Amino acid sequence: VQYIHKFEEQYGNDEDTWPLDQSAKRAPPGEIVYLAQNDLPPALHNDFVLPQLCRDGAFAKHHSVGEGKLYSVMLWLGPRGTVSPLHYDPLDNLLIQMAGKKRVLLYPKTAGLAEMGAAEEAAWVYAGADGMQYNTSPVNVEEPSLVTYPLFADAPQPFECTLNAGDLLYIPAKWWHHVRSLSR
Repeated sequence: VQYIHKFEEQYGNDEDTWPLDQSAKRAPPGEIVYLAQNDLPPALHNDFVLPQLCRDGAFAKHHSVGEGKLYSVMLWLGPRGTVSPLHYDPLDNLLIQMAGKKRVLLYPKTAGLAEMGAAEEAAWVYAGADGMQYNTSPVNVEEPSLVTYPLFADAPQPFECTLNAGDLLYIPAKWWHHVRSLSR
């Protein structure tokens, strides 16, 4: 948390203009530290109430959301500007925004291909290309190079949402998504 405060002292926290305002002061990539995909420390497990759909199989089945099981609780912590590149997760997810704001782009499963495996689902993501993991795309969805990745022109229109502190977003298994922190 001290790192985030120091980062904001150095680069500000003008969430209303960044990253859209190109004149905003940006941190060099080497100065952005992103604590990503870490297990939540056990000491914090009692600090939140587990949503019903993660603990009640009948409730989850009735709402067609997950299986009513909790597989893991992960923590991502980073300042404005941190990015989770375009990827999918093999299981349903709940993204709970504890502080600050994030923009999420969600790409729905391609019609007619949803029953196929994720790798075959859509060529537009270039899954695993350029040394990426099988569930990660090298395409920068904020500034895609259609010269390098021409099939990205076939990408479905993403759902875009901004999460504020206290918001929760359900991300279905194998939906491609990209996440950018807009503030701490």
